[in-house]
Amino acid sequence: METLNRLLDWLYFGVVTPLFRGIGWMLSLVFIRPLVWLHTPIWLHVALLGTLTAVFSLQIRRLLGVEEKVAKFNAMFAEKRRRQQNLQFIPDKYSREALYHVTDDELNHDFNTYLANHYARYVTVYLLPVFLTLAWLNTIFSDSFLRHAVGIPYAIGLPENRFDIQGLTVTAVFLLAYIVSLMVGFFVKRKLR
Repeated sequence: METLNRLLDWLYFGVVTPLFRGIGWMLSLVFIRPLVWLHTPIWLHVALLGTLTAVFSLQIRRLLGVEEKVAKFNAMFAEKRRRQQNLQFIPDKYSREALYHVTDDELNHDFNTYLANHYARYVTVYLLPVFLTLAWLNTIFSDSFLRHAVGIPYAIGLPENRFDIQGLTVTAVFLLAYIVSLMVGFFVKRKLR
C-alpha cells in the first residue's frame, strides 16, 4: 500500500501538477498577456475565453461525431422496436411472451449502453473543458488579483441595487459567454444545414 501511495504521489506531484502548471503558463502567455498589453478589460478577457471554450467544445463534438452516433443509435433502436412489434403476430402466447421478454432485455441493454456512452461524450465535450478552463481562470483572476486590478472582487461591478448584488464573478461572466456562444453555434449550425 505504501508503494502505491508513493507511486500516486509521484504521479500527481511529479507529472500531473507540472503538466497543468505548464499548460496554464502557456495559456496565460497566449490568451492573457496579449489582451493585457491591449489594455482589454478583465470581463472581456473572460468573455472571450468563454467563447473560445464554446468553440473548442463544438469542435470536440464534431470530432467525436456526436450527431452521427445519435442518428445511428436512433435508427438501430427504431428498427429493433419495429421488429419487436412484429412478435405480436406469433400465434403461440408463451413463445410470443418469451421472445418479447428477450428482445425487451436486448433493447434495455442497448439503450443503457447508449445512455452511458452519451453522458460520457457530453462530459468530455462540455463539462471537462468548462471545469478545466474555470479552474485555470480562477487562479489567474483570483479575488486578490481582481481587488488589486479593479478594486472589487468581481469581473463586472454593478451599481447598488435592492438585491445587494455587487457584481458578476469571473465564473458568471465565463458561463454566460460560454452558454450564449453555444446557443449561437447551434443556431448557425442549424441554419447551415
